Amino acid sequence: MPRRPRHLKPPAHFLLCLVLAVGPAALAQAYVAAPTPVRVLLATAPEVTVIASGPHRVITAAGRATTPAGLAWPVTVRGGALVVDGHDVGANLTFEADGGTLEVAGRRYRGSIRLSAVGDLVEVVNVLDLEAYLRGVVPAEMAASWPLEALKAQAVAARSYTLTSLDPTARYDLCATDECQVYRGVEAEHPRTDEAIAATAGVVVTYQGEAAKTYYHSDSGGAVASSQEVWGTRIPYLVAFQDVQTSGPHRAWTARLDPRLVSASLAAAGVGVGAVTSLRVVRVSESGRVAALEVTGSGGSRVLEGVQLRSLARGWGLKSMRFSVTGGLDLKGAGWGHGVGMSQYGARALALSGYDYGRILGHYYPTTALTRFVAGGR
Repeated sequence: MPRRPRHLKPPAHFLLCLVLAVGPAALAQAYVAAPTPVRVLLATAPEVTVIASGPHRVITAAGRATTPAGLAWPVTVRGGALVVDGHDVGANLTFEADGGTLEVAGRRYRGSIRLSAVGDLVEVVNVLDLEAYLRGVVPAEMAASWPLEALKAQAVAARSYTLTSLDPTARYDLCATDECQVYRGVEAEHPRTDEAIAATAGVVVTYQGEAAKTYYHSDSGGAVASSQEVWGTRIPYLVAFQDVQTSGPHRAWTARLDPRLVSASLAAAGVGVGAVTSLRVVRVSESGRVAALEVTGSGGSRVLEGVQLRSLARGWGLKSMRFSVTGGLDLKGAGWGHGVGMSQYGARALALSGYDYGRILGHYYPTTALTRFVAGGR
C-alpha cells in the first residue's frame, strides 16, 4: 500500500517507444530496452547474516568466487568497510544465487543480495527481476484467496508503480514495507498470485505514453481521494470520485483517542495546546476527508492541516482521514489508507460483480490505458 509520492515520471529507459494501439478496448503494446532489475531495501542493521540454499557466487571489489551450498556469511561494518570473518572486504559485497535462494533474517529471496557499508550499518538490498519481485509483492498486498481478476489488477498496479519508482541515481528503488510496497520474498509466493502475474506479464497502466504512478490503498471507505487533496500534486488520472461500497473490515470504524497520546504527540510536534479535550473538523476535502482539524486543550486551540495533520493522525492510529468527530475525542470513520488510486477491497468487490482486471483498473485510473511492455525491437 504505497503511502506517498517518490517520482511522478518513470526513468527514460521505460518510456514507451512505440504504441501500436490505444484506448480501453485494446491492449496497447510498446517496445522498451531490457528492463533494469528492481533493487529493494530489506534492512539496515549492525550485523547481517546471509545464508545460501545452493551454490552461489560472492563478489567483492577484488573479484568473485563460487562457493558451495549451506554456507552462512555473517557481515559487520568496521571503519566504513564490510567485514567477513575478520577480513575487510571493502564497502560493497554481493551474493548471487545460482538457481537457489538467499536467506536474510529468516526470509528467503530470489536474485542477488547486495550489502553496502552505510555509516556504521550494513545496508541489505535484494536485486532481482521485476516479475520475480512481483511474486513476493502481490500476495503480500492482497489475499491470494481473492478473485483472480482482482489479483490481476493488483499485479498490474504493482508492476506499474514499480516501474515509476526505478531510480538509477539512488542506492535502491523501493523499500519492503507499506511506505513503498509490501515485499516478503519467497515465503509470500502463492500459485494463485503467480497465475495473476503470469497472465498479465508485462502489462502496465500508462498515461499519454508513459507508465502511470498507480498508487493503491486498502479501502476507500466509499470515496476515492485525489492526489491533489492528499499530497498537493495534481495527477490527471488520480482524481476523487464516489467508489463502490465494500464488505471489508475497514469500510466503517469507530475510535476513541487516548487524550494522553494526543497531547504528547502535539507537544512533541510543537503544537502547544496543553491537555487535549476535544477535536473539531474545520474543513473537508472533495472526497470527504478531513483537511483541517481544530484541537482544543487546556492551553488553547490550534488548527492542524496538511502533512502535519496526516502525520499526527497516523501516530494516533487513525485508519484514514475520512472521519467525523462524534464528540470529544470520539471518531466515526470509513476506509483504510490514503485513499488515492485503487482500493484493494474495492477491486475485490468489482471483481465479484463481474469486472475483469482491465475494467477495474479503468475504474480507478480513469483516462489511462493498458500497455504490454515488450523487451527489444519489433
